[in-house]
Amino acid sequence: MKATSPSILDELQDHAVRDLAWVIGSPGLLDSSYPAYQGHVVEDSWCQAQLHACATWLRDLDVHPLPLHEFIQSRPTRRLGHYFETLINFWLTHLKGTELIAANLQVQDAQRTLGEYDFLFRDSAGDTYHWEAAVKFYLQATPQSEQRSFIGPGTRDRLDIKLDKVFKQQLLLSNSAEGLQALPKGIKPDRTQAYIKGYLFYHCSSSHKDSIAGISGVHLTGWWVRHNLEEIPQSHTESRWAILPRLSWLAPVLITDDTLAITYTSLDEQLEQHFQASSEALLLVELSGDTGAVWRELSRGFVVCSTWPIITPSNAN
Repeated sequence: MKATSPSILDELQDHAVRDLAWVIGSPGLLDSSYPAYQGHVVEDSWCQAQLHACATWLRDLDVHPLPLHEFIQSRPTRRLGHYFETLINFWLTHLKGTELIAANLQVQDAQRTLGEYDFLFRDSAGDTYHWEAAVKFYLQATPQSEQRSFIGPGTRDRLDIKLDKVFKQQLLLSNSAEGLQALPKGIKPDRTQAYIKGYLFYHCSSSHKDSIAGISGVHLTGWWVRHNLEEIPQSHTESRWAILPRLSWLAPVLITDDTLAITYTSLDEQLEQHFQASSEALLLVELSGDTGAVWRELSRGFVVCSTWPIITPSNAN
């Protein structure tokens, strides 16, 4: 796993503030120079500059995180994508020189919803942006270095299909009559961009990772294994572990409660119990302790059921 903005993330303690910093500064999944995407991807250099500019704000928020906590609580969700968008909403609302015009603005015709503008905002230069935002976690199901080889842990989502939808439908909303009609009066996007972050996970047997058309060369990575068929990669014998709930999948994990960092033996027992009852994939993190009894993420990966990517209907969640 490639580290993301350690100079700032290592300072922050609050879980939500760490997630916010990750949303702002982590590497994107997409190659902004790829011809089909060029000019329509938010570049990593811009994100890093924004993270640097927001550093003091993030540090202050880490000390007094109530405004962020209340903003999140006002938009309750169990879906990671919605949580990701909530953090972007909070950021753009507070970003100096930026006017958030609309979020999740629906586009409809007489019969149905055709789509929505994830974010419409105006920057300090007066340019209006339409962003389509997504956070995605895909596993390389076959060894081919192609977008279509990557699918979601629940097997209901595929990288190439998602990106086709973003660039061939969602970012083109303002080109349609219905999309134009849905825009606030006097608003027309000057730029349309994809803001897509997340991780790609490679099978534990993969010795190298070839370049993938359209995918950033510095995208975040992890591993995946099938339960009871392959060993979980472990960097150190003294490592601890944590099984992450879905809304904790963003920023690198920081644990200050020693009881939440479990041993490999305990992890193995919990995995056995889980997969006896369910086929749902679990995201794990390997943790390294420091002298202050703080556990920090070393690596992350999915443990999937033994038949993955075939999910047994009787066990699927």
